[in-house]
Amino acid sequence: MTKRSDIIDGNSATGRKYGLIYTKKCGWIDLGHANPTGANSLWQQILNEKDSGGSKQGYFRVTYKQMMGRKNLFKIGVLKKYEIKKGLDNNQKKSVALSIFLDVSHAFEGLQSNWLFRKVTNSGYSAEDLVSNLISFYRAVYPHKQFIPLCDPVSESVALDIWDKYGEVGTNKNHSTTPYIYPIPPSEKAPTSAQLPIELNSIKPAKQGPLFKEVK
Repeated sequence: MTKRSDIIDGNSATGRKYGLIYTKKCGWIDLGHANPTGANSLWQQILNEKDSGGSKQGYFRVTYKQMMGRKNLFKIGVLKKYEIKKGLDNNQKKSVALSIFLDVSHAFEGLQSNWLFRKVTNSGYSAEDLVSNLISFYRAVYPHKQFIPLCDPVSESVALDIWDKYGEVGTNKNHSTTPYIYPIPPSEKAPTSAQLPIELNSIKPAKQGPLFKEVK
């Protein structure tokens, strides 16, 4: 669960794999969630049509998971399988990949929101989770683009002021990839929802159907 002590200066976020920053255009970003490694594993499967086996003719099967827990110790999470039509163009593959990525992300956040896990952590659908996940996806698909600076990070002191005024991110639930934007400096005004920069909204998730479907 993200803590106040995780907050770092936004100017030092580039290249960091952990930490919490606040940005003017994307709200709170958890750099761990924004790490593209997990999303890249899904994207490479789809981009290169790597078949994990068991798919029907004309399709290939991929698996994607999101897990929580300590490295090399007990972990729990969500794993799903999908069949994807072979021969899609790159734009179609991006749309399918995003749809699968968001589907598993929602399932994982739902797991964390389960009453059992709420006794331990309040991180399910935390304000920064899905936005940070989306950034990780775009960083995987477009590895040479700098998405964190695009979000316009603020200083550590400003981020701390926002945390202290509006509360920890875990108490501000967000079930969408639309970020919460807080007033700077903090005031009595409530946070507002804002559209992400167009560079983080260029891929539209595909609907399950002829292009792909979940394997139950």
